[in-house]
Amino acid sequence: VFFFSSRRRHTRCSGVSWARRCVQETVTISSYQTLYESSIAFGMRKALQAEQKKAEMQKSIKDLENECDLLQREVEQLEQKIEETERNEREEQEREEKKHKEEVDFLKRTNQRYKEELELSLIHI
Repeated sequence: VFFFSSRRRHTRCSGVSWARRCVQETVTISSYQTLYESSIAFGMRKALQAEQKKAEMQKSIKDLENECDLLQREVEQLEQKIEETERNEREEQEREEKKHKEEVDFLKRTNQRYKEELELSLIHI
């Protein structure tokens, strides 16, 4: 015979109520165990999904880094091409300026010579 104490009153628990209570506890424990196992399975699925997502993200990062490297090399090639073009343009401009100066100097000398010849001619007339 068992006695159950509950605030100021005592209830006598018979074998049937005790068995019922044991069954309820077993059902409750079984429910908690099922809930626990379900939670573990859910956690495992989430962990696997996270690992898959992590692997996908790492691959994506690697792909983006490779693309970035390719684009960086392309930028460097284009910058070199720009520098080469600018250098060629400066050299061409310098050649043109030198040629123009030489032509102007030639024309000045020729003009001076013609002027002197004309003055000599005028003196002798």
